[in-house]
Amino acid sequence: MNLNFRRRAMVLSCSFLAFGFSQAAMAADDAGSVFEDDTITVTATRAPVAIEDAPATVTVIDQERIADELATDVRDIIRFEPGITVRRAPARFGAALGTTGRAGNEDFNIRGIGGNRVLIQVDGIRSPQGFSFGAQNVGRGNATDVGLIKSVEILRGPASALYGSDGLSGVVSFTTSDPVDLINEGNSFGGFARALYSSADQEFSETIALAGQTGNFSAMLAYSRRDFEELDNKGTVGGEGVNRSTPNPQDGASNAFLGKLVWENDNHKVRLTGEYLEREVFSDILSGRGPVFLSFGPPSNPAIPPTPSWIVDSLTANDETERARASIDYTYDAGEESGGIIDYAHLAAYWQDGKDSQFADEDRSPTGATPRPDRERLNTFNNTVYGAVADFRSTFNTGAVKHTLTFGGDVSKTEQDGLRDGVEPPFGEVFPSRAFPSTDFTLGGLYLGDAIEFGEGIVTLYPAVRFDFYDLNPTRNDPLLPTFTPSGQNGSKFSPKMGAVVKLGDVRLFGNYAQGFRAPTPSQVNNFFENLAFGYTSAPNPDLTPETSASFEAGIRYVADGISLGLIGFYADYDDFISQEQVGGSFRPGDPAVFQFVNIVDVKVKGFEAQASYEADNGFRARFAIAFADGETGRPGEPDQSLSTIDPLNAILGVGYRDPDGGFGGELIVSYNARKEANETIGVCADACFRPQESAMIDATAFYRVTDNVKIRAGIFNITDKKYSLWSDVRGLRENAPLNVAGLPTQPPFDAFTQPGRNASVSISLSF
Repeated sequence: MNLNFRRRAMVLSCSFLAFGFSQAAMAADDAGSVFEDDTITVTATRAPVAIEDAPATVTVIDQERIADELATDVRDIIRFEPGITVRRAPARFGAALGTTGRAGNEDFNIRGIGGNRVLIQVDGIRSPQGFSFGAQNVGRGNATDVGLIKSVEILRGPASALYGSDGLSGVVSFTTSDPVDLINEGNSFGGFARALYSSADQEFSETIALAGQTGNFSAMLAYSRRDFEELDNKGTVGGEGVNRSTPNPQDGASNAFLGKLVWENDNHKVRLTGEYLEREVFSDILSGRGPVFLSFGPPSNPAIPPTPSWIVDSLTANDETERARASIDYTYDAGEESGGIIDYAHLAAYWQDGKDSQFADEDRSPTGATPRPDRERLNTFNNTVYGAVADFRSTFNTGAVKHTLTFGGDVSKTEQDGLRDGVEPPFGEVFPSRAFPSTDFTLGGLYLGDAIEFGEGIVTLYPAVRFDFYDLNPTRNDPLLPTFTPSGQNGSKFSPKMGAVVKLGDVRLFGNYAQGFRAPTPSQVNNFFENLAFGYTSAPNPDLTPETSASFEAGIRYVADGISLGLIGFYADYDDFISQEQVGGSFRPGDPAVFQFVNIVDVKVKGFEAQASYEADNGFRARFAIAFADGETGRPGEPDQSLSTIDPLNAILGVGYRDPDGGFGGELIVSYNARKEANETIGVCADACFRPQESAMIDATAFYRVTDNVKIRAGIFNITDKKYSLWSDVRGLRENAPLNVAGLPTQPPFDAFTQPGRNASVSISLSF
């Protein structure tokens, strides 16, 4: 991003916030205390703390906001959160090559770093990792049904000091409801039902939850069903072949169940939880039909039309995701005034099973004497996890200093495997096979943290440290990898963290330093694949080391009555990033190219975020947020390059009204996305990258409470029907991609990556 634009963005944010700070006292006189921000976060410190007093940047999104914004998936949840994205490309993948859009909602990206470098957990249990190899791409954005979520906490920045491996750039914590959340005080039964329709993908969803309690026992059962089609876009070219820009037809459905049985007596609670989700998507890849040419550049004789290698008559896919979880946990919560050594204890044991299956069927016709049989591909990725968690808190005083000590640990063992199977493997390969051997992957750690409050509560320090260990134990003598001898690996890491908060009346000054780390995955350490006939192979790397990070963050907040202002600056240095590189060879059968996962990339990310909101007791409300980041990667012996996963500056501005009695309300929201600067894409593409134009979308949402128990919500998104696309979805596309010998494009048209035009959503909720 050029310097002038950066300065304008920074000046705009600072001016906006400076005006807000200067007007805060005057505006507070007009705002009632009913709007004072009492949101609590646990993710930031592993102990409850008011969000304005947290030593880090945390976003808390509750189920009411999820419903009011008519979110249907995790991408919708964060659409009004600058600095956080979920990549979703159109379904344009192939049977044997290409993964564009195969993962659906791929993963969270926080401040430019995403994938398995962001820890995702549900009720404190980490979600299975994502995986990509060949024509397979398994994301993590489809394994959680938002209809069963009570709240989402998003911690920005390294979190390994409290959560261990994978918390390299942040944490996304989903929390599901307990039975008491659905039952009003004094009642023994409660629940809700909700139906929603979204025109963006023709989705119909229905959710119902029932809860009851008697004596010390309570129980609940919730079910969510979704039926949907392909996500719409602004493409105009239909038909078959690579020039198609309208979405490929898709037909999907998901079912999610959540059940809980709880016993509670005074300070003690025992909870049994069962959760199950299945999701299936059928895709008809019309853009993949037609002639296939295996060579590029102009034909040797323009007068003679080139002959395709074969014709694709049909390309369909059926992808399935399944996740099951069972857990038991015990909680003791006596409060800070209990007088005992332990105020809080939480013990949990769990089992989790995640299965991903991606099947493709390609019907082909030959164009010459060479037979071209039909092809099938079946790729699987499975994770069975057993784990345990222990968390404790103790509050005590040493003179005038108050301590809130948090300590505990967790351990998990993942049985991870994948399979590559199908019909008609490429020449030089055999089916079935694996990209890596079945592996037992153990992660564990112990942490210790403290909240040290002194100066009559003005200053609070948050030191923390965690010791982590990991162990990779692959299966030897795998019959599907007869020529490969895998290597085990283990290691450990200390991750410190220090945070501080200074309270100056209604102003908070805060800062933190944190280190993070991510252990290598089984598929990186023991990745193995070879096709010597075509001159390439993938080699394991038993010397792979963990990725690490160190980050600094500082900011200022003002929170009083209905006003909230904040400005944050951050800098993060990531070392030993793991990347698959060509480390040797020349793509000849006698000298095959060798690809290997190696620690080669250093990454630096810096930026700022600002937010402001105002809620008056008369119902008027407004919010503003902006995020900017800049990043670069460094490789030994090469000039620094831009970090492609950094999104350009984006901001939101919302103005709305909410009846103080909760009867009705609405909001008008403008979302702005800047264009990626050309000098920030150097090295990302083979030549110039395609960079979407800047865009500003207008959305509107509203609700009306028909009765105390019935609520209707509606929303219109992209009101102006603007054609736009997002950098997070298009990164890697070239501005001028080469044509093949037949003069056809070698990458999808840009319009295929556009977002839906004007679309609407409506829902009705019944609580009882």
